[in-house]
Amino acid sequence: MITLRKNQTEPIGKATAFFNAKNPSPSLIVLPTAWGKSILTAFTAREMTDKLLVLQPSKELLEQNYRKYISLCGDDLQVQAGIYSASFGRRDINKITYATIGSIKNIGKLFKQLGFKKMLIDEAHLYPRESESMLGTFLKESEITHVLGITATPIKLQQNTDLNGNRFSKLQMLTSKSKKGNFFKDIIHVGQVQEMVELGFWSKLEYRTTEFDSSGLVYNSSRSEYTEESVQASFLANDIRRQVFRELDSHPDRKHILVFVPSIQEAIDMAKQYPESAAIHSNLKSAERADIIDRFRAGKIRCIFNVRVLSTGFDYTGIDCIIFGISTASIALYYQIVGRGTRIDAGKRDCLIIDLAGNVERFGRVEDIVFEKDTLWRMYGTGGKLLSGIPIHELGTINRDNLKAKQDATMVKKSSAKPVTIMPFGKYKGELIRNIPADYKRWALDNIEWHNGNMNLKEALMQ
Repeated sequence: MITLRKNQTEPIGKATAFFNAKNPSPSLIVLPTAWGKSILTAFTAREMTDKLLVLQPSKELLEQNYRKYISLCGDDLQVQAGIYSASFGRRDINKITYATIGSIKNIGKLFKQLGFKKMLIDEAHLYPRESESMLGTFLKESEITHVLGITATPIKLQQNTDLNGNRFSKLQMLTSKSKKGNFFKDIIHVGQVQEMVELGFWSKLEYRTTEFDSSGLVYNSSRSEYTEESVQASFLANDIRRQVFRELDSHPDRKHILVFVPSIQEAIDMAKQYPESAAIHSNLKSAERADIIDRFRAGKIRCIFNVRVLSTGFDYTGIDCIIFGISTASIALYYQIVGRGTRIDAGKRDCLIIDLAGNVERFGRVEDIVFEKDTLWRMYGTGGKLLSGIPIHELGTINRDNLKAKQDATMVKKSSAKPVTIMPFGKYKGELIRNIPADYKRWALDNIEWHNGNMNLKEALMQ
């Protein structure tokens, strides 16, 4: 049995209290990378008197959570734990059952018959919000009453269309209402990234940035990310290959370096030109990739040039330098890449983040990310920059202070605004709202994205 850290006791207590509450709304606990989510899962399961279903998105995470439960809670409790996963090769149900959704999606009624009422969902942000999804179908058939999700990133990328028919994307908090619903209603605990830094459980990060001309970057059709062609063109226009080689030569003390470049050919060419390096990309066979990673861990390869394939699932703790040779509009990808360097290792004093492509300026430092609630839960970055709930192409235009001023101005405008009587857009544009069919009003209330600027219309439709 381990001794819990001071930042672990509180969320475990809140998780236990949640499952003991009477009919709570589906909720989230937010815990940053390296907090130890499998520890929360294990200790919460240990405290359960009722049956508990623990859901994971993959076989690998299931095995990690199951083994953590056995190691922390003792072999005498192993008989109480079961695994239901086709990919794992086991289909046993016990008091604590670890499962993957693909394996249980059609047997919700069985879990109902067996008396399961409580579910813990790891990596909750990966599951669709729609009621007709595998998770939605299972929850409906099983009639589970208590659902608690755990995640480091309580956000979803959402695509929208404005009133002029233009597409755009934004990061939406999982607790915010959207056209796909908001299954999770609240966040009952947030472990902020800065807590991990202050307590010494994240490696210190040092940032180095260079000037970058972003004028050549072009958004894709959904305005959620830059096109591959424009990222490659900006790489060439800013002479990033030369800059990468210069940075590698300028920091000889860095021994385990990941460099992110925009194309497979670029990775291959750069690996051929730079000593003690290799390229990893999607065209490599798994055995070739494993060999490169093994030599990298052993110190025989100093630098790996890669095309996003090592942004997740590669947790070698010795990484002491990450170089961005690519630009991204995705804060999730940015967080994942920087996260490769946050692990503590006895052989490094910190991890140097070298950004040659404008990402730090766009998003800020990862350590500064916080989740806060005023009227809604929101995600903020360095300098109070708002990162959620606004179009991705507008990131950097709103911060905590001017958001508050905008909200106050909207409330004043709303209080003095005349009631809305005419439908301003859509199928019944120009019609008196009181004459619009009730089924269309219900459709509009469910599908329009409501915010401070159009709440008068919502109120009119609800009358």
